[in-house]
Amino acid sequence: MYSTRLSQILASSALFVVAACGDGRVQVPGAGAEGAVGGDCRDGADNDEDGLFDCDDDGCAASPDCEGSDENAAPSGAAIAIEPAAPTDADDLTCTIVTEATDPNGDALTYRYAWAVNGADAGISGATVGAALTSGGDIWTCTVTPNDGVLDGAPTSVSVTIAQGNRAPSAPGVSITPAAPTDDDVLTCVIDTESVDPDGDAVTYSYAWSVDGVDAGVSAASVNSTRTTAGETWTCSVTANDGDMSGAPGTASVEVGSACHSVEYNGTTSASDTDGSLLAALDGLTTLTVEAWVYNLGPGESYRNIVRLGDDQPQRGIMLRVGASETDDPTHNLLEGFVQTTIGNVHVASGSPIALDAWVHVAMVYDGAALRLYVNGVQTSSAALTGAVDVTGTSTGIGYWQSRDSERWNGQLSNVRISSSARYTGSSFTPATVLGADARTVVAWPLDEGSGATSLGYGASAVDLRHVSTTWSDICPE
Repeated sequence: MYSTRLSQILASSALFVVAACGDGRVQVPGAGAEGAVGGDCRDGADNDEDGLFDCDDDGCAASPDCEGSDENAAPSGAAIAIEPAAPTDADDLTCTIVTEATDPNGDALTYRYAWAVNGADAGISGATVGAALTSGGDIWTCTVTPNDGVLDGAPTSVSVTIAQGNRAPSAPGVSITPAAPTDDDVLTCVIDTESVDPDGDAVTYSYAWSVDGVDAGVSAASVNSTRTTAGETWTCSVTANDGDMSGAPGTASVEVGSACHSVEYNGTTSASDTDGSLLAALDGLTTLTVEAWVYNLGPGESYRNIVRLGDDQPQRGIMLRVGASETDDPTHNLLEGFVQTTIGNVHVASGSPIALDAWVHVAMVYDGAALRLYVNGVQTSSAALTGAVDVTGTSTGIGYWQSRDSERWNGQLSNVRISSSARYTGSSFTPATVLGADARTVVAWPLDEGSGATSLGYGASAVDLRHVSTTWSDICPE
């Protein structure tokens, strides 16, 4: 009866062929997709006739029967942290992997980083965020996703809040006093506007000075006048510090001018003299200019010498003085000049007195044909004269007549210059305020030292002047 029933089933059904495989598994022709029916992934059969059995078939990838098989599976998430754990806006942020992700298939893993700030994508895909991108109060989140080359693992995230770090104080506002200094002045760096610390910290200040762009090695608020020279540019830098951080410096600069000085003669005991070698340099010149800026206070003595060189009488030489003897001058304030040459000598005097209590430029010019006097650049008189300058005496006085110890200047002298050429021609010129030394200068005395008993000479015969009973004045030609 059993065999009869089996025959009926076979007769009413499609032919069902079971082919045995070499490893004992079977192929079942005409079956559905592998894993479509419960048990497909453990029945040892190739149910979808694609040559792959059970868990080797992609259709069984999600089947519980294939757990623990060699099918690729996603890695686990990593444990991460942001360092430092309590950052300030002065810190770089670094996302670190504390515990590596694991891959169930043992595949090598890579990690993908993403950063967000205050919930918005920061557009940073590296492990580090620079401190310059952070601000106090920001919330920064790092997300790390592992990948096994095919599948992403679970992303993990961690966040930190940025604390406000120490901030540098502002630059102070500074200036230098005096604003137009001379080489006689002490330079002082003044803080006009205090530095402000954004965190409210107390600040201290440090000072630094440079001269013409080079560190001057001065760290005090002031620079003594002995350190400065006319023409230099001095810069003061003041930097505020809050105990931890320095701010940008505040700076100020000034150019040092020349101090205004002249030598003052009292009309009774004051005198200056120089070296006798100057007389030899003057002897034999065929042209000559003697000039100076003078501040005439009038008689003390009736005659007051500006320059008296080699004129001892009867030996004669060069003289420029105020208080002419060759004319009737009740004021004793005419300008007088005298030069001895190998041919003879001549006196010339100005037509009117020179001004009192004012700076006046005076010049005596010998051009080989005539001797001329100028007052403030205007010719006042002239006389014919020829021959070479003939200096036969020994007097070397400036501001007095040395051989007679008399005729002392009463007032100030500045910028005395003697030249080996006739510097000025014609009826007028504009005198320079500073009579510097050049190739035509025998000697020039600026008389601007401001202290001491010696004035330096410049020129071909750079002899110095020695002062007796003079004082330094703070007035000079302008």
